[in-house]
Amino acid sequence: MARNETFFLYADRGATSVYKFRFEGRPEFHVWFEYDGGDGVLFTTPEPGPYSVEHALEPAKIGLEELLAERATTKAQWVKDLMAQFGEPLAWTYP
Repeated sequence: MARNETFFLYADRGATSVYKFRFEGRPEFHVWFEYDGGDGVLFTTPEPGPYSVEHALEPAKIGLEELLAERATTKAQWVKDLMAQFGEPLAWTYP
């Protein structure tokens, strides 16, 4: 069962998957661009709400795995939280 440790604001499985999320108690929002194979790049933004290309992005000081470890969670739990919030309504699958 997902614990909803990660709160997703946006997720899009396009040519490059984009996930916008936040953690409770942190002021910034994170945007993860994931490429084929699972590699990706993490940014931060002060912009609330769903991701838009107009949002100002700054490279995150750490990577996704380090950020998740810092929050005492894992990529597997991150995916469970994603699926709990978006999986059924959008009928998604995540590799």
